[in-house]
Amino acid sequence: MAIKFSSYSMKRRLSACIMLVTFFVCVIFARLIYIQVINRNYYISQGLTEWLRDLPLIANRGGITDRNGVVLASSYTSFNVYVRPADVESFEDVSRVLSDSLGIEFKDILEKISNKNYSEIKIATDIDKDVVQKILKNYQKGIFFTTDTKRNYSYNELLCQILGFTGADNSGQAGLEAYYNEYLKGINGVSLVESDLRGKTLNQTTTLYTSAIDGLNLELTIDFRLQKAVEKIVDDAVISTGAKSISVIITNPQNGEILSIATLPSYNLNEIPRDDIKLLNSLSRASTIVDTFEPGSTFKAIVAAIALEEGITSKHDYFYCGGYRIINGVRIKCARRSGHGSQSLEQGLMNSCNCVFMDLIQRIGLEKFYSYLDKFGFTAPFGIDFPGEVSAVLMPKSAVTAADLARMGFGQTIAISSLEMAVGVGAVINGGYVLEPHFLKSVRAANGNVIYEKKRAVKNQVISENTSALMREMLYSVVEKGGGKYAKVEGYNIIGGKTGTAQKYENGAIAQGKYIASFLGFAPYDNPEYLVFVSVDEPVGAYYGGVVAAPIAKNIFEEIFKMKNLTETAGVEVKDITLPTFIGLTLTEASALASSLGIQYLVQGDGDYVTGQVASPGTMLAKNDIVLLIFN
Repeated sequence: MAIKFSSYSMKRRLSACIMLVTFFVCVIFARLIYIQVINRNYYISQGLTEWLRDLPLIANRGGITDRNGVVLASSYTSFNVYVRPADVESFEDVSRVLSDSLGIEFKDILEKISNKNYSEIKIATDIDKDVVQKILKNYQKGIFFTTDTKRNYSYNELLCQILGFTGADNSGQAGLEAYYNEYLKGINGVSLVESDLRGKTLNQTTTLYTSAIDGLNLELTIDFRLQKAVEKIVDDAVISTGAKSISVIITNPQNGEILSIATLPSYNLNEIPRDDIKLLNSLSRASTIVDTFEPGSTFKAIVAAIALEEGITSKHDYFYCGGYRIINGVRIKCARRSGHGSQSLEQGLMNSCNCVFMDLIQRIGLEKFYSYLDKFGFTAPFGIDFPGEVSAVLMPKSAVTAADLARMGFGQTIAISSLEMAVGVGAVINGGYVLEPHFLKSVRAANGNVIYEKKRAVKNQVISENTSALMREMLYSVVEKGGGKYAKVEGYNIIGGKTGTAQKYENGAIAQGKYIASFLGFAPYDNPEYLVFVSVDEPVGAYYGGVVAAPIAKNIFEEIFKMKNLTETAGVEVKDITLPTFIGLTLTEASALASSLGIQYLVQGDGDYVTGQVASPGTMLAKNDIVLLIFN
């Protein structure tokens, strides 16, 4: 039986077909618009990759110099050799030329370049200009060259932990090379040549170049002459002390510039031990910035400054040391077991008496002390332009006992870095200003134009100018007459400082017989331009900071004074008169005593006998200083 379709049904079917065709036409049209209009650039670039072959043109990495223009790190141009198999007319001839010039086996090159599945084949890297010229004398079609840059460090081990190094791709991997990589690396270029689908260069084509843009140059705050002298001094000191390692950091406390920084043992930046990662990590570690330790008595300069600023002590405040303090049932000893007896704050600093500073920090109190640690910047990184900076390791306030707090007074139960000690004591002596430490002095273009210049950055003023001046005076006495005397340079009475000796810990317990000896000094005492912090890790034999670290600082100051051409003695008059008591004396007796000491006196009141005096007994005076005698 025949099937009959109604005209209505046919119209419906025809309409459906028309709609379906129209839909597909619209889809195709939309796709064409997307390809040719919306995503035009993408498909053009994809097309270019099919008929353009490219080889990289590596940008020259920017150089690094010291503050006086001495080149510390630079880049030199090397060449890479490629072969384009599709362009080669004789694989044997190309292989022979390259083998003779590069010293590579003929058969190895022939086997490599005979593979036409690759458009370019890299044959050799890091060849010099002479080798390129040798190849060009016997040039064969299909050989191409690209330029590359390699890093060179002018002085091998010098400043190795700070400069850092680059990887095979010429990008910074450590130190300043890594921190300032975006400035240094530049922008690579490219060489483009038209080719067919097989990669063969088209006839009568032009090679197109996008030139590389060289990286920017860094000028550091480092002084090369000082750095070289410091590393020699430290190298000698490692031998003489038998220490595990020695670190030095030198800053300008007026602006935060780091003038020299060194840690030994070190390594050669031009012969990096990349095959021994553990050794490389150890030798390249900038311990002055990324490691913490118990500072010991150098930290007393911080505690004294806080106490003076808070008005809870004075230079002539007196303390008694019997050799120990008992804090909540815990016996905590002074370094001098027999005790220092009665002494002023200044004398306590000179003698590095633990008892004085246990008393001071208890007066300061836990809350106030921790707030000052925050003001000094110890609780967060200072923001130095270097990777891996650490901040102080502190106990939670809730866990600190009275005995813990007492130990913090003389630099135990707290861990900070050498950098933090330098910045903190820098604030103590520079008028009270916590400054941002930095290595960068300026960024310069290839033509020498300054693009960026680092400015002095004040993070906080933590103590007053008056407190700072008083601290400089007392720290000066530490070197002139106290435990820091071995840092004194003959003929120059312009150095102030503080010694330190700290125990080391292993697995949470005191490591018997292992110490860190340190000394922190500055000069000139009245307007410091140089702050030197020396840390000696595990010296053999003598381990006190005043005996081990202070002489190293002395040698460094000697070099500084030579560089500054200081030939005459400078500083303040030495105060070597210990003032006795005048109380109970008549005016005649007091006058005779003052005359015998070589000091002057003023009289207040009209009594028969001295009932009071300013300055107090025990104060250190210089000749012709004045004491006020009170008669009532």
